[in-house]
Amino acid sequence: MKIDDLLGNAKSVLEKNWRGKHTVPSPTLYPHQWSWDSAFIAMGYTHYALERGCSELDNILNGQWKNCLLPHIIFDPEASGYFPDPNYWKTESHSPKGMLTSGIVQPPVHAIAALKYYHHSRGEKIIRRWFPRLKGFHRYLLENRDPERSGFATIYHPWESGFDNSPRWDEALARIEPRDLPEYKRSDLDHVKKAEERPTKEDYDRYIYLVEILKRFNYEDEEVYKEMPFKIKDVVFNTILYVANKALLELAKILGEENSEILEWIGRQEDRFLKQFCPDPEEGLFYDYDLVLNHFIKRRTVAALIPIYAGIVEKPIIEKTVQWLDHSHFCAKGTCKFPLIPSTSLDSPYFKHITYWRGPIWINTNWMLYQGLRTYHFNEHAERLRKAMLDLVRESGFHEYFDPHNGEGHGSDNFSWTASLTIDLLYKCDLVD
Repeated sequence: MKIDDLLGNAKSVLEKNWRGKHTVPSPTLYPHQWSWDSAFIAMGYTHYALERGCSELDNILNGQWKNCLLPHIIFDPEASGYFPDPNYWKTESHSPKGMLTSGIVQPPVHAIAALKYYHHSRGEKIIRRWFPRLKGFHRYLLENRDPERSGFATIYHPWESGFDNSPRWDEALARIEPRDLPEYKRSDLDHVKKAEERPTKEDYDRYIYLVEILKRFNYEDEEVYKEMPFKIKDVVFNTILYVANKALLELAKILGEENSEILEWIGRQEDRFLKQFCPDPEEGLFYDYDLVLNHFIKRRTVAALIPIYAGIVEKPIIEKTVQWLDHSHFCAKGTCKFPLIPSTSLDSPYFKHITYWRGPIWINTNWMLYQGLRTYHFNEHAERLRKAMLDLVRESGFHEYFDPHNGEGHGSDNFSWTASLTIDLLYKCDLVD
């Protein structure tokens, strides 16, 4: 497939998924607006459809709560058949009037997308409108979700990580015994080829139980923090938060806004990142931290490599991290059909090649690694990932995720961030005019 055809096909996916003010992640499986999806999607639009990139971020920011939480779903009242639906979440007392939202967050990619929008549009007026909302969201994460003042946000739910059923959460979920669950009917299994592509019923029972706890305390963080059995300092979430804080700082400088609070956030993260997430710098892998059991969650997944994206760790340590990209456990050249990083190490006892975040290759995680490798000037590794991502979607299409063994697409087809980040790679590498 020629470059122009690949670009045209990627744009066609976003066109199919456009809903007037926002883009759905996929036409069937995900019929509403998802938070971090929209930030990744906006990045693609900045290259050729600025007005849609603006609308994408506008619509997600318009759903921000009174306490500045940015919900992970903005529900489309015209779309039905998805669970959990807005009636289940019961967020009316927190969300803006007329907006139907969920009650949890997702990784804060939005400031990164906003800065990218500015670089392409020079639209200072729009950035000025977004800035207080973005800063408010970061403050919510670093105050309400970090009473320890560690510099790092705590997640309450696997859905907040974006890595819903990753092996990273197995231990924390296993200690939860769901009880008094409401009756519910999943809709996700109706839109995939095989049930094994999605989380199990046992997973879902625990997901719903955690939401029931949030609802019981009316989403009040002070009470939730005391009682929630799932409290994790997520290494990917906080890597993204650091990159987003740096983007927010640049936006503050562009707008002439006061930035001492943002500088304080960044300084605290830089001082403590290694201690918080890297128990063994000689190993070069980074892990989530379980606040309930007070220990690192040592699972070899793509998350252990994602801090490359932040540029926060000294290069001698990152050199050890990069060595893992050449390991057969992470699809080094000749191991898998495409040399891309799977969501879980191939040698892991938890690896499942087509099951969501337990094995498949995802484009967004490899895109983040690509960005970080460029930052650290590991240009050969970066180029290898870039080429492999484009080769994969050229051969297999714009799927949600891919079997690392043969590159076959799974999950939803016509997946928006796969298309959007493909567009970003094509434009960024000067492969299109």
